[in-house]
Amino acid sequence: MAIFRATPLVLSLAAAWPALAATPAELETVQVTAHRSSKPLAETAPNASVISRHKLDDQLVRDIADAVKYEPGVEVATDPARRGNAGYTIRGIDGNRILMLIDGIRLPESYAGGGSNNGAVSGRDYVELETLRAIDIVKGPTSSLYGSDAIGGVVGYRTKTVDDFVPEEQGVGGSVKGFGGTADNGWGSSAGVGIKGERSDLMVLYTHRNGHETDNQGNNDSSGTLRTKPNPQSWDSDNVLAKLGFKPAANQRLELTLEHYRRDANTNLLNTLTSTVRKNESEDRTQRDRVSLAWEGKQLGAFDRLAVKAYYQKLDNADTNTEWRSNGQRIFSDYGFTQDSYGLTLEAEHNFQALSAEHQLLWGADLSRSDTSRPRMKTLFNTNGSSSNVVGTDTFPNKTFPDSRSERIGLFVQDEIKFGNGLVASPSLRWDHYKMTPQPDQAFANGNPNNYQVPTFKDGAFSPKLGLSLPFADHYTGFLQFSSGFRAPPFDDANMAFSNTAGSYKYQVIPNPNLKSETSRGVELGLKGQWTDFDFGVTAYANRYQDFIDRVGLGMIDGFDTYQYQNVGKVDIKGVEGRAAWRFAPSWRAMASIAYTHGQNKQTNEPLASISPLNATLGLRYDQANFGGEALLKLARANTRLPNLRPEEARGQSTTPFKAPGYAVLDLTAYWKPAKNTTLRAGVFNVFDQKYWKAADVRGKTSSDRALDLFTQPGRNVSASVEYTF
Repeated sequence: MAIFRATPLVLSLAAAWPALAATPAELETVQVTAHRSSKPLAETAPNASVISRHKLDDQLVRDIADAVKYEPGVEVATDPARRGNAGYTIRGIDGNRILMLIDGIRLPESYAGGGSNNGAVSGRDYVELETLRAIDIVKGPTSSLYGSDAIGGVVGYRTKTVDDFVPEEQGVGGSVKGFGGTADNGWGSSAGVGIKGERSDLMVLYTHRNGHETDNQGNNDSSGTLRTKPNPQSWDSDNVLAKLGFKPAANQRLELTLEHYRRDANTNLLNTLTSTVRKNESEDRTQRDRVSLAWEGKQLGAFDRLAVKAYYQKLDNADTNTEWRSNGQRIFSDYGFTQDSYGLTLEAEHNFQALSAEHQLLWGADLSRSDTSRPRMKTLFNTNGSSSNVVGTDTFPNKTFPDSRSERIGLFVQDEIKFGNGLVASPSLRWDHYKMTPQPDQAFANGNPNNYQVPTFKDGAFSPKLGLSLPFADHYTGFLQFSSGFRAPPFDDANMAFSNTAGSYKYQVIPNPNLKSETSRGVELGLKGQWTDFDFGVTAYANRYQDFIDRVGLGMIDGFDTYQYQNVGKVDIKGVEGRAAWRFAPSWRAMASIAYTHGQNKQTNEPLASISPLNATLGLRYDQANFGGEALLKLARANTRLPNLRPEEARGQSTTPFKAPGYAVLDLTAYWKPAKNTTLRAGVFNVFDQKYWKAADVRGKTSSDRALDLFTQPGRNVSASVEYTF
């Protein structure tokens, strides 16, 4: 039996190595997330990678799922019916266990409640990729520098700066770009300008997108639960990023950043229609705003670098829908998810020599507060013109968890010690204090008729890490890393107290005052090699997660099917990842990557459903000054290692999970520069029109589900862009 079903296999070492034509010096892409300071990628452990702006452009990336399509060990789960992309999964760990940053600022958390296994009511796809100069990814526990929520890894977005438009010391520059694709019949445009003066500078970048539902390979166009074609949808998004910089002195910089993102989506939910629901339409909005003021100074007395940043960020997510009943009634639902965050970060860096070694000492603090709320309002409109906020037996407004305030304090220190023989030791330690305070109100009481009490949660933890790297035999560098992670229970796991009394199926989720923080310990062993024409990286890792939090069924309590979030014990995840690139002829490069992950719930002795099967990418790239192209073949093995579904997940169907078949998909891209400042790019994706499923998208789906084709990926599709710079 073939490991990969259908055609070829690929690797795109692309995520860690920029374009083919790059020189060895360019291969050392600066990567800032792994160690909170600039460092050449070639010197970092293999668990860190960079997706460059060049790569995002050349691969005609539309969204975060496209961005990590060829990155080993990373994927994005998507709900095709309505919600879209949920967030990143790194080595089998997903959700709020992955810390996401933008310019060093924590991004809002996701809320999965009420969503499908592969989606989220409020996901984390709220960053405009055209604003980015790079995406940094660190895989595995990283709490020693970033604290709680970095237990599974870090995704760090770096936005463009005025230097991306005006590389000279003074002047004016900018770019205009248009793009579109057939996968969602979408198009968009982006325009940016940068102005540099002697002491001040300004950058403004605006991006607009719009499109429709993402195509798939389903054929059932009916209305109802058997529908496999995507629901009709139209959406548009707008993003504005502005940065104003000022130099009060030659070695100091003050920067004000403003960003606004908004996405609106209207969906005709045909797959939800029944004999009693004749029409169902949704209007969803995601809006994120941030403002930050940052100051950085260099060579200030004992400080080689000193940086302070204060910020405010707000996520406002609205998911509304109107349901028309066959009896003439109409039900309007207006739900929301909001998170307001305030924060202050401090980083200090010292470079010195001591004990026959060079030291780069980094220390600092993170202070933040976030207020999270999930308001829910539903109104029933009767045929006689009257209305009511009691729908079934539920009273609105209500909330599934109380408004919650989370306060975080983190102190960290890291010393990177470089000895004369090339050995580099990087010990680091972080202390975190976390406090979550619930703020119950009448709306929460309406959704909690049994009056379950919700506790205040406090916890703290030390998270140490030790990294070692040693160059040897001229071309090789070995890496060894011991790491730890810490994650306090989020707002919903700890304090969800909700009862559903409508319909024949009555269930409740009760809070857990004894919930403990999750912790992790990991070890990673890696090797990198670099020559003039060839480079590679390989890493093997093993992580153990303690007190892993999961939803547990408690059976019938007071007439309700009852669930609770509990610490379920230990989870082990281990695996191997590798990538390589060979510049075998002038302008030519061959690339390959592979990822294998094995996960086990030690409490139940079952495999983890979040683990992706063995996957790989093979790539071939050609670059000249004015034209070039790339062929990437993505392969995945059949996802055969899955636990049986729980009865509540199967909902009366077979508890045998759907095991996504293996696949091999070929993508082709090319670029042409007809003039010095103009670049045309085009791509054909899924060239052979393969029908396939991503394992992350069908997580939790039963083998007897007759609508599985809803989750298939787009067939053959094309994208193109044109960009002019000045």
